Amino acid sequence: MKLKKLLKKLNFFLHADKQLQHDKDEALANVLKKLKKKEMKLQEELDLETDEIERKFLEQELKIVHSQREKGIGLLSEMRGRSRENGS
Repeated sequence: MKLKKLLKKLNFFLHADKQLQHDKDEALANVLKKLKKKEMKLQEELDLETDEIERKFLEQELKIVHSQREKGIGLLSEMRGRSRENGS
C-alpha cells in the first residue's frame, strides 16, 4: 500500500465521526502495523543509501511516517482507554 493511501486512512481515523468502536480500533491497528512496516523499510533503505540527496529524501519521508504513527498510536490508546471507561 502506498504511503499516501496509508496516511489518508490514518487521517480518516483521526477525524472520523462516530463509528463502531470495535471496527475503528481494528482498522486503525491494521493501518498502524502497515505504517510500522513502512517505517522499518524506509530505515533499512536509509541505512543502505549513499547518495546524500536520496538520503535526505528518505529521512524526510521517515520523519513523516514516524510522526503519523505516533499520532495514530496516541489515538488508539485514547480510544482503548475510553472504551474501557465505558465498560466495553
